Amino acid sequence: MTTAADEVRGPMTSNPVQPGPRAPAPDRSGQQPVREGEVKAATVGYLGVIFLGPVIPLAIYAACAKRSPFLRQHAAAAVNLSVTCLLYGLCCAIVGGLLALDIVPFGLVIGILLGLALWLTMLRYLIRGVGAAHRGEQDEIPRWLSAKVVR
Repeated sequence: MTTAADEVRGPMTSNPVQPGPRAPAPDRSGQQPVREGEVKAATVGYLGVIFLGPVIPLAIYAACAKRSPFLRQHAAAAVNLSVTCLLYGLCCAIVGGLLALDIVPFGLVIGILLGLALWLTMLRYLIRGVGAAHRGEQDEIPRWLSAKVVR
């Protein structure tokens, strides 16, 4: 008797075949294998946005853009997302400040809630970018959230 899990995994196997830890993941275009160092650098770029904004992915972009198209795409996505979210954060501060001119607690609450929602949205797409980098793919960030500052 086969179960739904057996049909997904395939016949006569209990676990799907996984590549070894050092096996390069194929690029989305299928032309160049992605090296483990490139995946780590892309991960550092995405996670660096949380702490230092666009500084770390911009440094990775400047250092590795000409050597690796995979790393250039991921670093550019991280820079674009961080710069756009910084501009959105400035807008949240302006809205909160304008509302605080009338009622201070209301303006602070609205400004903080808008900033928190923006930060959580940015965090969601940063984590998706890390996952895509580990799969050897490029994750698309919505155009409303990420302006093309760096290509």
